[in-house]
Amino acid sequence: MGTFFKTFFICLVLTFGFLGYKYFSMESYNSDLFVSKESPVFGTHDDIQTQEEKIIENTKELDKKSDIKQEDKKYTHTCYFYSVDGKLVPIKRELSAKPSLENTILLLLKGPTIAETKKGIYSEIPANVDLIGVKSIDNNKLAVDLSSNFGNGGGTQSIENRIKQLSKTIKSFAPNKIIYLYINGKEVEYLGGDGVFIKQPLE
Repeated sequence: MGTFFKTFFICLVLTFGFLGYKYFSMESYNSDLFVSKESPVFGTHDDIQTQEEKIIENTKELDKKSDIKQEDKKYTHTCYFYSVDGKLVPIKRELSAKPSLENTILLLLKGPTIAETKKGIYSEIPANVDLIGVKSIDNNKLAVDLSSNFGNGGGTQSIENRIKQLSKTIKSFAPNKIIYLYINGKEVEYLGGDGVFIKQPLE
């Protein structure tokens, strides 16, 4: 009898233990578990949204920095002026505008800076000459059209010097192009008050 009661008691304890485990485990388990703002598993949706916002903000900051770098980038432009000893010399300037033949000619037409003038640098090209346009004639020929005051003032030597100055500057940017000079839309044959013959294309 003693063995029977011991065995019965052990079985009873195991039975109640098993039933108790099932009861409490069912209470703690929710088969409808899902991730939400109210019941998060790996952080809240706010956390996820915050991270996304940070990424967007960082991207915008990088874009802004990239734009600033683009604005700060400088390009080297070269044009030719005369030095105090009468020789054509290349003058290089760092500008934010990208190099182009039009920009190179415009830089030439503006003349030397005050600082350059103090060093004896000068231009034979008259002030206030306008660039009307640069037109491609064919694959290797260009027509550079300037306003009529390009031929104003000075004698034969001055006219020849400004032609050399213009040609040298253009060739520094487009060495393989054949350049023709136009004034107010017409190809130039004679220029200035002395009627200086202009050999085309420019050399």
